[in-house]
Amino acid sequence: MGRKDTQAQLTAHCFSCDQAPPGTIFCDDFEADLALSEKYFEYADGGGKFVLDDTVGRNGSRGMKAVFKKGDVDVGALRKSIGRTPSEYIGKNAVNPEQDFDEIYWRIDIKLQEGWRGGGGDKLTRATVIANDDWAQGAIGHIWSTEKWYLMVDPASGITEEGVLKATRYNDFDNLRWNLGKAVGTTPIFSDKYAGEWFCIEGHMKLNTPGQHDGVFEFWINDELQAKAVGMNWHGDWNSNPDHFKINAVFFENYWNSGSVQDQERYFDNIVISTKRIGCNCAR
Repeated sequence: MGRKDTQAQLTAHCFSCDQAPPGTIFCDDFEADLALSEKYFEYADGGGKFVLDDTVGRNGSRGMKAVFKKGDVDVGALRKSIGRTPSEYIGKNAVNPEQDFDEIYWRIDIKLQEGWRGGGGDKLTRATVIANDDWAQGAIGHIWSTEKWYLMVDPASGITEEGVLKATRYNDFDNLRWNLGKAVGTTPIFSDKYAGEWFCIEGHMKLNTPGQHDGVFEFWINDELQAKAVGMNWHGDWNSNPDHFKINAVFFENYWNSGSVQDQERYFDNIVISTKRIGCNCAR
């Protein structure tokens, strides 16, 4: 799949939680008055730099505004729990807290302020298995920026191929398995020329059947498949134990490893988590 610029851009009127597709278990278009702290288990506002705004969403609707000052690294995140979780803290506001999820799809819409510079700003979104109350991660489906202009899938696992949990905490890099199917997307959404335009990002993470190599991790931009990893062994036979946790959290982040190159903003809208393909539901 060669690198390309998408010719199909999204229109403003393309999504509402009132019309969320079948399979949706969580939807946030930021139009409801419910506080973010009542929808997510963590809302980090980055010291007031990641906030709701009445006009920054699609078509001038409500959305989230992330304000980077030059040199800023972390300007906030939204962290949503789904299904069974290992602690009351992580389980706050969880969707379907008695259910296990072997497979999910999730979506976020993103726009960069006109004049944006510096590329993708690294961390954007990830789905993960939080395996215990120490935040050890059994699997992580990272979708983050690479090669400046592009997003990529970079899956990792804290569980051995034999099904043994090795990770002991969050981001326990020494005990994670990498290179499980890293793949770069094809659309340079972080290039300067696309600043000011909305893009719809959808991820799909499927854990492997216990003992098999049939896991999947892929993502789309504006409904165009960007990168895909298949035949994955996320967990060995970890999932065969009904007490073990499965996919139970999705994060939406603003974390720039080396810091923003200038003062600038980016915007989020239309967060969706589903058990089926979501799609962008947008005219081409």
